[in-house]
Formats: sequence, C-alpha cells, structure tokens
Amino acid sequence: MGFFKGILFGAGLGTIGGLLLAPRKGEETREKLITSTRELVVLTDELNDNLSAFRESAATLKETMDTLVPAFKSGVEKDVEEFRFQAEPRIQQIQAQLEKINQSLSTDETKTVIKKGRFSLTRPAEIPNEA
Repeated sequence: MGFFKGILFGAGLGTIGGLLLAPRKGEETREKLITSTRELVVLTDELNDNLSAFRESAATLKETMDTLVPAFKSGVEKDVEEFRFQAEPRIQQIQAQLEKINQSLSTDETKTVIKKGRFSLTRPAEIPNEA
C-alpha cells in the first residue's frame, strides 16, 4: 500500500511543480492546480474503493475455498476407496489367471537361451510341424 501512496504523492508533487513553473497567469495556474488536485483525490478514492473490493473478494474466495476444498477432498477419497473396493477382486482374478497361464507355459515349453557377448535371448523351443 505504501508503494501506491508514494506513486500518488510523487504524481501530485510533479503536477504541482509543473503547474507552478508553467508560463501561465496566476489565476489559470490556480484553477489548473485545483482541478488536478480534485482529479487526484478522485483517483485516490477510486483506487481505495477498488482495493477494498478486492480485499472483500479475496476474503470471500478464501471462505468459499475453506468450505469447498475439504468436502471435495473427502469426496475424492471416498471415490478412490470405492474404486479400490470394486477393483480388488478383479485384480485378484487377473493375477490368478496369470499364474495359471505361467504355470501352463512353464510345463509345456522348454526354453532355449542364446548368449552372444553380454546379451542373451530366451526363445521357446520350436514346435514341431504337425503333418
């Protein structure tokens, strides 16, 4: 807030200095000075009103966020827990079927390991052609 006051004060002093040093009649200079001062007061009032409105809006936003965020968070946590509850049996079924597949593959196939240098390649044994 001090920065804006400094800007306004500097602008006011600059205006007054410019008016006093301008080559005008005294009455014109005084009228110009009064007009500029009134305009400066109006601008300052508008700035204060806008800052007050901004503070009120920020406070309202904070209150709204303080109310909504916990409710949203608990809703998301509940949804995640429900998803886990529904997904867990399916995951267990998939894992059981994978184990069955792996067991049937390991008993049915013999693997050939080819090593060349630092690389190795595992291939299933060739299946004889059925005639």
